Amino acid sequence: MTSFDGLKETGMSYGEKVRPRVVGIGAALVALIGVITIARVAYGVVDNLAQDDWSSGARGVFLVLNGISLLFAAFFLVLADQVRRGRMWAWIGSLIMLPFAFLYGALMLVIEATSDRVPWSGGGIALAAVVAFIMLLAPRDARDFFNRPAVPQWQGDRYTV
Repeated sequence: MTSFDGLKETGMSYGEKVRPRVVGIGAALVALIGVITIARVAYGVVDNLAQDDWSSGARGVFLVLNGISLLFAAFFLVLADQVRRGRMWAWIGSLIMLPFAFLYGALMLVIEATSDRVPWSGGGIALAAVVAFIMLLAPRDARDFFNRPAVPQWQGDRYTV
């Protein structure tokens, strides 16, 4: 006879894990990186198309490079959703991508600061990347959340998660 007492006690359904608050915050910051990058690309494209002194070749290269940035931004949104759901591959992918996001944000920060503009997007990306990296890696709750099995395991007389 099987018992689901372990699941009833925690109020969890099959395959569901309790998400620590730090993981939710880290996932939100990963999503914020994607949203800031999408906004920066949109602003850059509109600003580029408004200028008349660019050649068509330079404009095409600019649009291709912004398209690549847009793909990475969309990937950050997917990573954020999957990190929030507790997927280990997304957690590992985020820990790999966040240092690159920091470097990208730092580069944007320098470019914006040296061109006499307010460095909102670069500073926001760099800060969000650092805080997200710390939130997803430093707290034990976050590491344990991704290292736990995804489905309940039978432990003799009951299921445990």
